[in-house]
Amino acid sequence: MSEADFLRHRERIRAWLLGAKYYKAVEALEYASKYHTGIRKDGITREFMHQLAIAHYLRKLPNVRQQEHVLIVAFLHDLLEDYNVPVETLKSKFGAEVVEAVLLLSKKVDNKKKAIELYFSEIGANPIASVVKGGDRIHNHQTLGNVFTCKKQKEYIQETEEFILPMLKEARNNFPDQELAYENIKHALKGQIELLRLSIEAKIQLEELTKKEI
Repeated sequence: MSEADFLRHRERIRAWLLGAKYYKAVEALEYASKYHTGIRKDGITREFMHQLAIAHYLRKLPNVRQQEHVLIVAFLHDLLEDYNVPVETLKSKFGAEVVEAVLLLSKKVDNKKKAIELYFSEIGANPIASVVKGGDRIHNHQTLGNVFTCKKQKEYIQETEEFILPMLKEARNNFPDQELAYENIKHALKGQIELLRLSIEAKIQLEELTKKEI
C-alpha cells in the first residue's frame, strides 16, 4: 500500500468515526498514530495500518454492545506492550474500562509475561478485549504469508485453534448479546486457516521441487 493509499484509508475511517459521533475514538486514533510511525515486519506496510485494518473490520461487526469502546481499544491495544505508555496516562485520557481491556490484551505487563492460558482466559471474560482480540488475529492472519516462515505460520495457526477459537466460544457464552459478532469472527478465522494451510502446503511443495531441480 502506498503512502497516499494509507492516508486515504486513515481519513476514511476518521470520517466514519466523526459521522458516528465517536469523538473519543477519533482522539484515540490520533493519539495512537503518534506512536505507530514505523513499518511492519513486511518492510512495506505502515505500522499503523494494523490498527486501522482492525478498526475497519470491527466497525462492521453486528451486535457489539460498546462499539466506540471496542474501536478505541483497537487503536490503543499495542501501546502498553510496545511503547510503555503509562497506564495512568491512558486511563486519564480514555477511562478505566478501556485501559482494563488494553491491559488484558498486553501479553507483557511491567516486563512480566503472562501465562498463555491465563492470558486468553481473562480476555474471554471481557466483552471488549475478546472482540478486539478476534479482529487483531484476523488481520495478523492476513499478513502472515509476507512475514513468517512456513513453520512459524503453522505455529500461529495452532495457537488460533488451541486458544483463540476456544476464547471466542467462552466469550460468546459470557456475553450472549454479542453472539453474532463472535460467530462472524470465528467463521472468518476458520476460513483464513483453510487458505493458510493450502498456501503453506503449496510453498512446501514448491521448495521440494526446487531442491530436486538443483
